[in-house]
Amino acid sequence: MAFKLRPREVTKEDEKKLCRNYTRLLKKNDSNTIKVISKLFLELMCLYFSNPKSKLKKIFFPVIIANLIEQGSINSVIEEYQNKKKLYSESYTCRILRQLDEEAGLEISRIFRKILFKILKRIGLKNKGYCIAIDITAKPFYGNKNLCMVKGTKKKAGTNFAMQYLTASIVEEGVRFNLLCIPISSTTLIDRKLNEMILEIEKTVSIKLLYLDRGFANKKYCRIIKSLKYKFIMPITKNRKLCEIERSIKEQSSIDDESYTLSELDYIFYEKESKEYQESVKLLALHEDDHIFFFITNIYNLESTNYYGLIESYRYRFGIETNYRVDNIFCALTSSIRASMRYLLMQISLIVQDLWTLANFILHSPEKRQPREYLKGNYSIKEIILARVASIGFIWRPIIGAIQFKRKMERILG
Repeated sequence: MAFKLRPREVTKEDEKKLCRNYTRLLKKNDSNTIKVISKLFLELMCLYFSNPKSKLKKIFFPVIIANLIEQGSINSVIEEYQNKKKLYSESYTCRILRQLDEEAGLEISRIFRKILFKILKRIGLKNKGYCIAIDITAKPFYGNKNLCMVKGTKKKAGTNFAMQYLTASIVEEGVRFNLLCIPISSTTLIDRKLNEMILEIEKTVSIKLLYLDRGFANKKYCRIIKSLKYKFIMPITKNRKLCEIERSIKEQSSIDDESYTLSELDYIFYEKESKEYQESVKLLALHEDDHIFFFITNIYNLESTNYYGLIESYRYRFGIETNYRVDNIFCALTSSIRASMRYLLMQISLIVQDLWTLANFILHSPEKRQPREYLKGNYSIKEIILARVASIGFIWRPIIGAIQFKRKMERILG
């Protein structure tokens, strides 16, 4: 009889048991920390299926290690470890993995983060409200552009086609964990997925402020976020109206190299339409370094200096871009045209990245794990903004680098 992967429903008792066991082990914070994290990784992969663990470990070992070795792929891992680990052949392994549906990688990722944040809260994670960045990332694709999972995009790495993902992550030093990564196909309604994403994130961490890219600066996305009662800030692409405002500001204000002017205006999308089609936001026009930068937000009644701090805090949104670069270090290679396989490898790479962040969180001394948390006070929006721009007494850096972490994980698992 052919082997079949059997996904199962993970119960609350399963989650509690895993959290209890690994919280105790991770609290020790000793030389075995990465070994414990490696075991947690394997446990989480096996948790999603009801098949025997011995069989699952053989099948998913190449998937896991492919994200840990340089230029790794399922094929290269099987070639290197087949005799040592008594692995199945590449054809058999891929035949089994092809049984997974497109949602399998995302579901494994969801279970992982649910357990991860429960463990984190037990070992010292503070949650006074986080700044969350949401963005769309594109992975260049060189195969058949007619596949449903492939979308057209601006030219990158020699191609105009890519696999796209709607992603969200915490952009705070020490806890830059990925929160969710949803594949976007040519038939995906991105506005609906954004709505679902924000609601799902709130079940994991408290959202205090959302940073979004200028691609979200339109009526549709502003209305979604406002309806969910969350605060946001994002840059807005210049249009004819903003160009007129820019000319007016430059004519009326002059600044030197060390000063700035900040104009606060009301901005209405579709202002020539009837009221039911309109959406109003606050427009911030910052004149600095002989340039004018436009941002929109739904945060009102702040002082001018705090609005400037809000704009300054937006530069931390690039923490999600840093996450993309780190993910490229962990990402496995594949030539598969199956969406389920590509989505699985993408989710596994993000899980490994979060395990690396977890290792650094544990290895730092408690007072330096979340350097800005103590500045948040009663975590009002104003205090969150001030915490983002306040100078801290040290520069937060990972104790163990991404490449070091990969090599250690490979040695332990291999």
